[in-house]
Amino acid sequence: MKITLCLLFLFSTSAWATKLEIIKLGHPTLRLEAQELQLAEIESSENQKLIDDMVETMAKSQGVGLAAPQVNKSLRMFVMKSWPGVPLTIVINPKIEYLEEYGKKSSTEGCLSIPGKTLTVQRFKRIHLSYFDRFGAYQSQELTGMGAIIAQHEYDHLNGVMIVDLVENFFTEMVGKNLSEAPLM
Repeated sequence: MKITLCLLFLFSTSAWATKLEIIKLGHPTLRLEAQELQLAEIESSENQKLIDDMVETMAKSQGVGLAAPQVNKSLRMFVMKSWPGVPLTIVINPKIEYLEEYGKKSSTEGCLSIPGKTLTVQRFKRIHLSYFDRFGAYQSQELTGMGAIIAQHEYDHLNGVMIVDLVENFFTEMVGKNLSEAPLM
């Protein structure tokens, strides 16, 4: 009896499930322009819990970024964490300045809202990101490498843009690539 209960717990969906449901391509929320949060809304216990739940969901999904629209919340907010050198960052009401003088590069990306597929898109090599953190403090930084890629991917989600919209030859990309080692965002 004890073994059965222990196995039931270990294999129950609640034991391994992510905190929030990640919605998939085709869901209308993913195509909306997300709404900005006011300072009082950022500090609310409801949104602080949402931030914590998004961080947990991103980690359990083995993602490096997660935008609020991906969990069916049309808010201008995302979380990101990567390796190496990209610490956990909570980004609210972001603005991105694309530093075009540094050029673009190809980026092979996965998306938590498009499971099992990776696509190659063009991303700016450097960006300037300004935003509010989870405490409502204004932050501003220049990002390069993986941090810049993740921020651009998640920022697109806040504007109703998916990586499928950025692929020049979508059919070739979707047929030619399946699961790979691309980071999930």
